[in-house]
Amino acid sequence: MEANTLGLDIRTLFAALTLVAACLAVALSFTALTQKTYPGFKQWTLAAVAMAASYFLLMIRGTVPLGVSVILGNGCFAAAAALFFAGTRRFLGLGPMPRYQLVVPLAAMVLLAWFYWGHEWFAMRALAISLGIAALLLPVAWWLFHHAPRGQRPLYGGTAGVILLFCLAVLGRLLDTLLQGTQLVIFSQSMVQAGYFLLAIPLQTLWLVGFLIINQTRLSDELTRSKAELAITADNLERILDFLPDPTWVVDQEGRVLFWNRAVEELTGIKARDMLGKGGYEYALPFYGERRPILIDLVRERDDSWASAYLTLSEKDGRLISSRSFHPLLGAGGTYLAGTAACLYDEQGRVIGAIETVRDISQGELDRLEREALIDQLQEALNNVKTLKGLIPICSHCKKIRRDEGYWERLEAYISEHSEAEFSHGICPECREKYYNY
Repeated sequence: MEANTLGLDIRTLFAALTLVAACLAVALSFTALTQKTYPGFKQWTLAAVAMAASYFLLMIRGTVPLGVSVILGNGCFAAAAALFFAGTRRFLGLGPMPRYQLVVPLAAMVLLAWFYWGHEWFAMRALAISLGIAALLLPVAWWLFHHAPRGQRPLYGGTAGVILLFCLAVLGRLLDTLLQGTQLVIFSQSMVQAGYFLLAIPLQTLWLVGFLIINQTRLSDELTRSKAELAITADNLERILDFLPDPTWVVDQEGRVLFWNRAVEELTGIKARDMLGKGGYEYALPFYGERRPILIDLVRERDDSWASAYLTLSEKDGRLISSRSFHPLLGAGGTYLAGTAACLYDEQGRVIGAIETVRDISQGELDRLEREALIDQLQEALNNVKTLKGLIPICSHCKKIRRDEGYWERLEAYISEHSEAEFSHGICPECREKYYNY
């Protein structure tokens, strides 16, 4: 039979254990909601909540129906052990969950219910729930110890050791319960009982804090690897940009130059060391001789008054494209450039800067201007060409041509009037011999 006598000291220790479990459950819940966690951490969090609920339900035994405290309280602890089991396997990537995870807590609950309603026996209830908890938590300790990442063995091994000590404490309390038989109740004034609860408080704290640190350590390791990979990627990208044949530069959101490649050094004559970190439209000086917004600024913040300074300007897929712009300060006689600028974004889609690349199209532009000039000249010449066409009445003897007005005109005068041809007179050999008898 259950005794109704309340042991104040044991109940106080139970209350302290409940408070500690609740605080740790809140800490894990806050971490799960506000920070990056890994597969299995949410199961750990639910397990901490279930464990706090279990301690609370057992603590209020005597103030609520006994069945609620016994069945729900121990059931929450069995569920917590199963969640720790599942969460650890997921966190360590150990594959699918074995049926063992469900069979053990269900068997423990069936025995618990039988020895409460079918044949009331406190010691057997303690045996069922204690063995079930130990059967689920001992593998957790082994997995943490056996699958600890290199460099993290002290942390994983220490957490595994704490769980192992907790299991030993549970089994030690079980042994004392079996020895006491029907004389022991949950709040009895027993040194073993008091020692168990005093030991459970720091063990539970270290255990759950260990899970928190394990998650944060993995996150820290991942961030370290990501930073290293990002640094390598950034270095490779910088090398690629530096060797691009087209002049290219990058600015941050404040307009400070972050990158200035070799091609733009050759184009402007300004070295990267003299341009990096400069703001206030410093990069516009070699192109325009004044500090003013250019394409790389207009793509971040449009300004139609400056956009009109470009010969042509269009927008496509969030990029600004200038097919032609003339820069009298670059090169001998100026340089024609075609440019493209685009915004740079972070992982959240926020603009963090912009990049612009230009290409020297001076030769093509000069060729185009020469072609246009040649076409204009040909068109002008074509406009001045006078073409003789149609039937021309001509005298078969003197070769004069009859005009539309009816009078006859010398052939050379008629042709000179109707074309650009001019005549110079001479005597052919036949006429010289015929008329001058030389």
